[in-house]
Amino acid sequence: VETDSWLENAANGLMGTQVIKKDGQLRFLVDIVLGFRFSMSGTYQKTGNRMYDVTMDDGAIVAGGFGLPVNLESKFKLLLLYTDDKIRITRGYNNIMFVHLRVDRS
Repeated sequence: VETDSWLENAANGLMGTQVIKKDGQLRFLVDIVLGFRFSMSGTYQKTGNRMYDVTMDDGAIVAGGFGLPVNLESKFKLLLLYTDDKIRITRGYNNIMFVHLRVDRS
């Protein structure tokens, strides 16, 4: 599928990680190819019972300890559809459904 958005491309099958911190910080890491990753950081704010406003505004292509800044900004609403101790399902950017599995990093 050809799209103009890294987020849509990630939703179409690229594997990645989402890190959510309690202080309102959010980060996506998407494995691109051969040790290169796309990183996008931003913030979220709860605006309703299951609704969040998300602003992603700090992007980079990362290889090892080096990063090349990418000038991107995405603002969208994120609806929490389901959550438990192991899985979270949301609908967000461009009405795409995301399924996140919790992985404990010991």
